[in-house]
Amino acid sequence: MDPFRFRRTTRPLIYGHRGAKAHVVENTMPSFQRALDDGADGVELDVRTTRDGDVLVMHDVDLERMTDGRDLRKVHELTTREVQAVELTGPGGAAFAPTLAEVLDWADATGCLVNVELKHDTADKGLLARGVARLLRGRARVASHVIFSSFEPELLARVALLLPQVPRGFLVHEGQKLAKTFVAPAIAKATGSIALHPERTLCSHERVAGWKKGLLVNVWTVNDPTEGRDLARLGVDGLITDDPATILAGLA
Repeated sequence: MDPFRFRRTTRPLIYGHRGAKAHVVENTMPSFQRALDDGADGVELDVRTTRDGDVLVMHDVDLERMTDGRDLRKVHELTTREVQAVELTGPGGAAFAPTLAEVLDWADATGCLVNVELKHDTADKGLLARGVARLLRGRARVASHVIFSSFEPELLARVALLLPQVPRGFLVHEGQKLAKTFVAPAIAKATGSIALHPERTLCSHERVAGWKKGLLVNVWTVNDPTEGRDLARLGVDGLITDDPATILAGLA
């Protein structure tokens, strides 16, 4: 059974955006666990590669934002050990960046769904695609609970060749002209994706109805409970949120 299509209730699946980033440092193990503890079905996270080719969970190209400006170094210029030695700051205190391997092992143990965003601005797209493929080939059970997403069709195409069995979703945002046209779902289908992941502001009744003709629709980033209810009524399949507990309470 496809966990991305199956819903135990009539509500959309809830994904913690970078974990529960409203409460805990984003893209860290405590943040992912908080999202799961708060009732999320899955987590969304960002990956890029380090200098030694490991796949690390990190949104930004550099460490500046996550260290309040203390560290300006770029992730791809550092080893994994160097990045993981850096204390990251945010809500709830400090934490450290995990590797994707650590998150996948945690997801395997908990049964959590994982939406892995392949960063479009990664330094080496081939290295990233090969890295995630290598990790998932050795984790067949958790691979069934992973979906790749990206704004970059090339990355989706690369992982489709390497891991055709792992589903994919094409990310689109408000600033893209193609996002409001037939081009977005066409690109999703051309890359073999099962889903479109639109920014919340793109979701009209007409667009969602059109997208759902052949694609799942997982919407980001939804933090207002009223908007969450409205999107659920449109029939979207997933809501990606910084605060899973608040969105779930609004859907109850």
